[in-house]
This record gives sequence, structure tokens and C-alpha cells, in this order.
Amino acid sequence: MVSHQSTIGDKRTNLNLLIHNSAIMNELEVKPKKSLIEYGFEEDGKHYWWASWYANVLGYKSLKTFTPVITRAKQLCVQLGLAAENNFTVATSDVGKDIKLTKFACFLVAIQADARKPVVKRARSYFLNELEELDVLLNDQDYLHRNLSRQELKRINSDLSKMAARSRVKDFQFFTNEGYLGMYNHTMPELRKRRGLEFDDNMNDYMSATELAANIFRITMTKERLKRLRNPNEAKAAKQHWTIGSQIRSMIKENTGVYPEQLPLKVDLNDLQRKLKKAQRKLNEEIQSIEQVSLAN
Repeated sequence: MVSHQSTIGDKRTNLNLLIHNSAIMNELEVKPKKSLIEYGFEEDGKHYWWASWYANVLGYKSLKTFTPVITRAKQLCVQLGLAAENNFTVATSDVGKDIKLTKFACFLVAIQADARKPVVKRARSYFLNELEELDVLLNDQDYLHRNLSRQELKRINSDLSKMAARSRVKDFQFFTNEGYLGMYNHTMPELRKRRGLEFDDNMNDYMSATELAANIFRITMTKERLKRLRNPNEAKAAKQHWTIGSQIRSMIKENTGVYPEQLPLKVDLNDLQRKLKKAQRKLNEEIQSIEQVSLAN
């Protein structure tokens, strides 16, 4: 005969098993993933996400600890030639002072965030999976480094022209070609033709990061040499430019195994810039669901 106490014990055991199995089923249940847009908001036809929310998603303790990442992302935006104010907007949210981020801003922040965090890696993968071209643009073509170097080359070349003028150079084209002859063993028009570029193509737009750096060094050293030039004139200045160019030519051959004119060209920076702006529009205007990666795990 089964005792009343034994029956109660069996019921309790069955209840515990039921609760345990139910808990397991809840854990195994696949919950639907939300789309990125569900965590944002729309304003004047544009979608934004609060930086305070994004900080939490990417594993940062607070917006304050997240601020350096946002600062670097804004700097990257400017370096890419895009307007930071169009993607990062200071505003007030439920938590107080905050920042509205466009989807493109969210991408830049993910690029600048701590890559050791698994969720940051997932965030990067999500954006780069949407924009394969952008992945190539930022990596294979070394866009950022080249773009910054091109800007620097333009700036110091302007400085060199002023220094050359002080050294009594009147024909700056002649002076410039002497530097190219020393470095490339070709004048600028000859080099452009050798490389299959059109007359109005700017070679700086096609140079690799290595070649741009070499030209920056050529100009910098030529400026220093002209400062020390006694009784300057056009012929002396041009000779110094040729000498510096030839020295850098030897350095490039020694360190790369090829002469400067043999260095491979890259994709036109202006073409990459257009693709980047297109990528920005795509991310900001074509808000899509996260099908494979949930940033809110």
C-alpha cells in the first residue's frame, strides 16, 4: 500500500522535472532576431541610433567610456573625405546628452571599437557583409593611408614651390621634372605615358602608399637642401632636386627590388572616393534587417 507521504513526494518530483524540462525548452527555444532598425528611430526621413544604446551593445560600460571610440570614428569619417556632421549629431536622449548615429556612423564606430570584443567582430562582419566593396576599398586598396598621403603630398608640394621661388626658380615645371628625372629616370609626361595614363590624369591618384611616401620624402629633403643652398639660382636648385630624386631612386630599388617607375599602380583614389560615398548612401538610406547577425545578443 502506497503511503500518502510517498504520493506527495512523487508529485513533487514530477513537478520539479516538469519545471526543469520547461526551463531547458526555454533555453533551447530559438527567439526571433530583431532587425537593426527596430533599435533605432526615424527623424526627418533619416534613421538614427543612440550612441548610449550602441555603447551597451558593443560591451562598453557607459557612453563616457565609449566617447574615445566615437571621436576616432569621427576623425576617420573626415579622413575619408566625408562630412562628420552628417553622420554624428549631438542631441539629448532619455539618458541625457547623447549622440545620434547614422548607420554609416555605426559602421565607422565598429571599425574603431575594441576588436578583442566578440560582439565588435560580429558588428564589423555584419556591415562588411553588406558592403563587400567597402571591405576591399578599406583594405586591399589601402585607401585611408593613400588618401592621407595624397593630401600631404599636395600640401608640401605647394611649400616646395614657394621654397623654389625663393631659390630664384622661375620655371617650376622644369624644376619639378628634374626631380622626376632623378627619381624615375623619366619626366612627368614620359612617366604618365609609360604607365598608360591620360594626359590629364594626376599620377598621385594612382600611386601606392609606398610610392606616395617616397615622393613625400623627396620633396621634404629637397626643401631642406634648398634652405642650405648658397647663392641660389634655378640651375643649382634643379640640380639639387635631381640629386635627391636619384638618391631616393637607389633606396627604392634596394628595398623593393624594382625601380620607382616599375612600382604597381593602384585603383584611382577618386573612383574609390565615389564608391565610398555610394556606400555611405547605401548604409544610411537602405536600412535592412540583420538576418544572420544580431548585434543585441
